[in-house]
Amino acid sequence: MKGSPSRGMARKDSIAQVALELYLERGFGVSIDEVAAEAGASKQTIYKFFGGRDGLARAAMELELERVVGPMREAAAAAGVASARLAAFAEAYQDVLFSSRCLAMYRFVIGTAGETPEFGAAFNDTVVEYVLGLVTPLIAEATGARPAQARDLADQFIGTLQGSELNRALAGVAVDDQRLARLRGRAIATLASS
Repeated sequence: MKGSPSRGMARKDSIAQVALELYLERGFGVSIDEVAAEAGASKQTIYKFFGGRDGLARAAMELELERVVGPMREAAAAAGVASARLAAFAEAYQDVLFSSRCLAMYRFVIGTAGETPEFGAAFNDTVVEYVLGLVTPLIAEATGARPAQARDLADQFIGTLQGSELNRALAGVAVDDQRLARLRGRAIATLASS
């Protein structure tokens, strides 16, 4: 008798979690053998669940995405006026983006994208597009912008929230909370004037 589907999903998530931790610790050069050994799984199980290394990396990112987007999703979906929800979204976005774990993920993706462009593309599809998809309807609601314009405004909004502070943080410089607050204020003000 085979295991239950929920046990299979739990096992799959467990393997993806092990892979994520290894990637963040050692980089994308971690082999399927290393993940299998650390997870107590066979290579055959990993290939069955994920199809290979790229599928495993994508599953690891999706697992991490679910962990970090909750506060952004809650802010975007909360009751209240759109401007207040945008302010809450902006703060939640920065809290997630500038966390040590998220910065480690960004460093990992940047470090591997050159050798494995598929991984960079998976990160874009899984994380970047998801975040833009959360905030674009909220921006449309707040500004009255049409979908294409709201998407452009979302790009600008997210870029302003990151500012050059993201580059500093990726380089290991301590995050300046006052600078982040100014970036949030500028992002909101820019939307209000559009």
